[in-house]
Amino acid sequence: MKPICLIPARGGSKRIPKKNIKIFNGKPLIQWSIDCAKNSNLFSKIVVSTDNLEIAEIAKNCGAEIPFIRPSKLSDDFTKDIEVIQHYINHEISINNVPDTLCYLYPTAPFITKETLKKCYSLLLEKKAACSLTITSFPYPPQRALRKNDDSTLDFFWNEFKGKRSQDLLETFHDAGQCYFYNLQKFPDISNRVGLILPRILCQDIDTPEDFEFAETLFKVLEEK
Repeated sequence: MKPICLIPARGGSKRIPKKNIKIFNGKPLIQWSIDCAKNSNLFSKIVVSTDNLEIAEIAKNCGAEIPFIRPSKLSDDFTKDIEVIQHYINHEISINNVPDTLCYLYPTAPFITKETLKKCYSLLLEKKAACSLTITSFPYPPQRALRKNDDSTLDFFWNEFKGKRSQDLLETFHDAGQCYFYNLQKFPDISNRVGLILPRILCQDIDTPEDFEFAETLFKVLEEK
């Protein structure tokens, strides 16, 4: 069975109102994720989980399925991704159609490519992992992080690294915030997870208006190249 793609898109974004459907380089932001999922030909269906009728209508027009309107209790600022995923799995159980693999694709990932989706899925299968996700490297070693004290003086978080050169420190990575593939036979235990490393230039969080503007500019530059 082909994986199912699940895109979470609640309507309550506060820092960027209507973020998931805000126009980004000519298309609603969520459409970039939907189009990428469609063009990958990886999925048996592409589902958007939303509590918002406007998002639902736009997503449906873009080719996604809207099997339900997500309840408000699973759509606030404190709702965890795992709860959204489990809610969708419960829906699939109710119609006796539980897939083997689920791709959880963020609606705020305009830099996602079909190649990234395919590689992340292949990595899950190759490593027989519970979860595969996109990651990228920190631009500066977090081991040398500083904290500011009440008197404005600075201290290292980890004194054992203060004399180390950055090139001598272990390279570290963080979640790139694009896609996650889950083996649903093992879910929700994802302790056995693996990461697909992406270039930092293809990874951009979109949480604030400044992030949105920067991402649009970067996107245009990458398109021109």
